[in-house]
Amino acid sequence: MTEGQLYFVKDEFYKRFKDCGLLGNKEQINGQKHNRPCCYLFKYDDSEIYWMVPISSKVTKYRNIYNRSIEKYNKCDNVSFCYVLGEEKAILPQNLFPVTKEYIGDVYIDKNTSKPITLPKNILAEVNAKARKKIRYNMNGNKFGMSDVMKIYNELI
Repeated sequence: MTEGQLYFVKDEFYKRFKDCGLLGNKEQINGQKHNRPCCYLFKYDDSEIYWMVPISSKVTKYRNIYNRSIEKYNKCDNVSFCYVLGEEKAILPQNLFPVTKEYIGDVYIDKNTSKPITLPKNILAEVNAKARKKIRYNMNGNKFGMSDVMKIYNELI
């Protein structure tokens, strides 16, 4: 597993943790199921746990959330934006969740170059800082985000 690359999480993970508030898997586009969401792989510490930060194509929805947070708090630790394969995407530290190696599926490959897709270097530090903050917040007993991060984490370890 390479930190910074985009991966898909296996169906078995979504089945095992279906009551933990995870973003839906296998989004339908034009009547066909797609492996979604893809996630940015983040390593918080030296444990066997990896953290997945979902990437969404619902930029307008998350731009509104971002703007409201900026207006209210002058910052937004929940959402970031970048371009993936030429399209703007929302990166969602607010929805991060832990996984172990056995649940990490395929790497997201650029069909044009046959190379793994990674987040742009200029966005990595920002997203990593937001992810670390969310993980610490959850580990300190505060539930943040739509996923029950600590329930999943405790079951995985």
